[in-house]
Amino acid sequence: MSMITNRKRPRGFANSNHHESALLEEDECDDMYGEIDDIFEDDNNDITILEERKLKSSVSRGRRWRNNSDSFLLLEKDVWEAYNMFNVNNLDVAEHHLPPSTGMKKQRTNSLPQLPQVKCMYEKIPTNYILQHPKVGNVKTHVVPHKLNLPPCDDEDGHYVIKINDVFANRFVIQKLLGQGTFGKVVACYDKINRETVAIKIIRNIPKYRDAAKIELRVLTTLKKFDNENRNHCIHLRECLDFRGHISIVTDLLKISLYDFLENNKFIPYPGSHIQAISKQLIRSVTFFHDLNLIHTDLKPENILLHDDSYQRKLLGSSTTISSFLRLNTANEKRRTDRVPKFLRILNNPLIQIIDFGSAIFNDEYHSSVVCTRHYRAPEIVLGTGWSFPCDMWSVGCILVELVIGEPVFRTHDNLEHLAMIEKVVGESICENMVRLSKEKENECGIKYFTADSHTRKSHQIEDLENDDCYIDDDYMDDNLLKLRFPTPSTPDKFVKSVDQLSRIDLFVSERIGLKINFDYSLSTNYQNNQHLINFGNFTFWWFFIDLLKKLFVIDPDSRMTAREALEHPWFNLGIEDEGTT
Repeated sequence: MSMITNRKRPRGFANSNHHESALLEEDECDDMYGEIDDIFEDDNNDITILEERKLKSSVSRGRRWRNNSDSFLLLEKDVWEAYNMFNVNNLDVAEHHLPPSTGMKKQRTNSLPQLPQVKCMYEKIPTNYILQHPKVGNVKTHVVPHKLNLPPCDDEDGHYVIKINDVFANRFVIQKLLGQGTFGKVVACYDKINRETVAIKIIRNIPKYRDAAKIELRVLTTLKKFDNENRNHCIHLRECLDFRGHISIVTDLLKISLYDFLENNKFIPYPGSHIQAISKQLIRSVTFFHDLNLIHTDLKPENILLHDDSYQRKLLGSSTTISSFLRLNTANEKRRTDRVPKFLRILNNPLIQIIDFGSAIFNDEYHSSVVCTRHYRAPEIVLGTGWSFPCDMWSVGCILVELVIGEPVFRTHDNLEHLAMIEKVVGESICENMVRLSKEKENECGIKYFTADSHTRKSHQIEDLENDDCYIDDDYMDDNLLKLRFPTPSTPDKFVKSVDQLSRIDLFVSERIGLKINFDYSLSTNYQNNQHLINFGNFTFWWFFIDLLKKLFVIDPDSRMTAREALEHPWFNLGIEDEGTT
């Protein structure tokens, strides 16, 4: 796969108009939550308020989640102990001969730089905590009065017409258009009352988008209700307005997205230390809203914003990831060294915030058949077998790979090509039970891509003379009709080529960072094959990172790693020395 210097993807807000209210039972939870008071007043009975809940104490079930605010570079036996505690079977401790070292102490690193303890520790919502009936209902917006007989403020598509320095809602001075999408526009505005700059998402003045915005307000209100101090890296709702037919959501003004920073950095991958810091925050956020019974459904680098996009310029150095990027992008005759930048940008602070909950839903509410941006879409969505929390974790895996290779791993817009890519990256065929379920649900992918051609089908038909019918032999069905047919005679060559460029995730990612890692062999064997390239501590960092990816890229959603499990992965106890820590 080549370096992309002009990659563009559609921006904006995903369309979501399929939400309903859902009812949950009251239960007990830990003392730390105390009593949660109303945050909205019921002035005129046109809003279902968040009712006061008395959250009683109880013993929290499950394991205690570690505080990973301090990252350590675990050496030698500490690595094996951490790995064995995680119950991974592909590490042959007996085979491994520990390399010589100067001691057994833990070496401090800055793999989670500039992140204080509160930014790394997740105070989990107890497992027996369930939101009380009723959940958040329609959130009342403040209707801002305006003069009559004013000229129209909408364009033909219902978007609010943005004019720099105009005053919006009698209070906000429009400074800059930040983005535009299906739902509406996002602008940076100066708040004349609070004397600060904020971001405002101005929804289109069309009924279906206004209805969808009300769902997003329910979600944002729920997030704020249970994280009023905004510790879990989810966009914080300040207030909501209704001005001239446009519902407007006011939030903190953040910086550019992870994708934008990657693009500005010529798609040079992030340092491993920053990938770890971003991953920790991202998974913590996902754990938080999953605990609230919420599914984001549109996680991608464009929807992860930075609090601080300031950076240092550094020469392309000797870290494994960056030097490998340089090597891969100067080897091709079509891409000469003058196209590879001499400097790279290193963030001063990789603190992030998850945005765009416009497609988020409560798990017990209506699910549309297709969600997620294509590059980050889980196989169960493609196959139409039904989706839930695991689809977010597949998206997390896609994001982590993109941060380390500089581009999406599943660069496709075709279902057949996408499924073939998934099989290639995971190293396994699509689960037969998922194929059967896809066929039962009459999903196009299950019917169209997991079947034999007409000539082969006819040769395996068995006639049922009694019922004047015919059917496919069961043995043939099991062996052939549940396998993905790729390529077919009509498959475009570019699809075949794009799939051929991929390999199993351990082989693919390790090659892109300049290593050779094969999970068919033990860690010790792999290190022996790479010790001339990298020291033992940094090697274990990448080994465990790839192990995390393998557990996220599991085709069967029921077997995929959960957000809670990912929080405890040993990778977060390891460190690395690279541009992000020096």
